[in-house]
Amino acid sequence: MIRFFLSVGAKNSLCYDTLVKFKVEHLFKNVTIQAYEQLYFDEKFNISLCQAVNLERELVHRNIENNILQRSTKVRPKRTLPRPVAAVMGTAKIEYTENISYALGSHQGTWQTISGVLSDKIESKGTVQFIDRPDGVIRIIEGEIRVKIFGVGSMVEKLIVADVEKSYAEAASFTQKWLDEHSV
Repeated sequence: MIRFFLSVGAKNSLCYDTLVKFKVEHLFKNVTIQAYEQLYFDEKFNISLCQAVNLERELVHRNIENNILQRSTKVRPKRTLPRPVAAVMGTAKIEYTENISYALGSHQGTWQTISGVLSDKIESKGTVQFIDRPDGVIRIIEGEIRVKIFGVGSMVEKLIVADVEKSYAEAASFTQKWLDEHSV
């Protein structure tokens, strides 16, 4: 299940500030919360997952200290931007760095992405949480996306929202299939 909420901020002479909040929930069946947590941060799984959802992925940094996992990953979706958005952004393809901080065993963490272009105009951040259920694990990802680009801000938002929606649906489908085919 995916829910999006749009909030339009103040209009000023420099930009049009908009904010989209979202919440994505998926149930993964027949897996324990401990096994799902391990899978979620498994590098081999993440490489396969990104290939399945048409993302190029490069692990930049991964460290565990005091039971806190810090991971930074550079991500490049294998698709081009619509021409009006590409013209404003100065590139036909996007790239971003995803930073995650996760307290192992707590089943919750925070994430932030930093755009490779116009990073001062596009912000996204949120939380990830895993909830144990008798039939599996629910993964909840909540976040907000703020776009401060005059003229095409709403177009960029719509592009990001569509990408988030599509990517998480494809990722959930791939993950359940992986769980069904592998012993975890």
